[in-house]
Amino acid sequence: GHGGYEWSQNVEEVNVVVRCSTGLNAKRNVKCVIRPNRVKLEATSCSRVDKEEFETLFDHELVGQVKPDESFWTLDSKSGLISLTLQKFKEGESWSGVFQGHEAISVQDRESEQKRLLLERFQLEHPGFDFSGAEVNGVVPDASTFMGGINKS
Repeated sequence: GHGGYEWSQNVEEVNVVVRCSTGLNAKRNVKCVIRPNRVKLEATSCSRVDKEEFETLFDHELVGQVKPDESFWTLDSKSGLISLTLQKFKEGESWSGVFQGHEAISVQDRESEQKRLLLERFQLEHPGFDFSGAEVNGVVPDASTFMGGINKS
């Protein structure tokens, strides 16, 4: 990934994993601010409290909008991984990347990502059916708006 992060997405959320130092304390050593269109993540390079040198891991505008009150982060201090779970404001929207200016998905990848999200959405709406072998042909609709948006009844 970009600047030490990896990301993935599904219909409802974007997940970002960032490597940091091991042995950090979530309350003391990590600061994360999630806004509707921006995320700032800071961490100290070591767990010693006398060296409160916070380093900005990223502070970027997001590609899409998120719901801050439904988004969260966790720290695995053993492996030194910070995981952010960002709840998409528009369910089913296909993001081309996490942060503006870092869009890593080509047009072909974006289309296959849109197909993947559309099939995932069908799976959510019709849990009894198996869409794993399904093909989406022609122009791929946006999973967030197709047929009036997502319907989980």
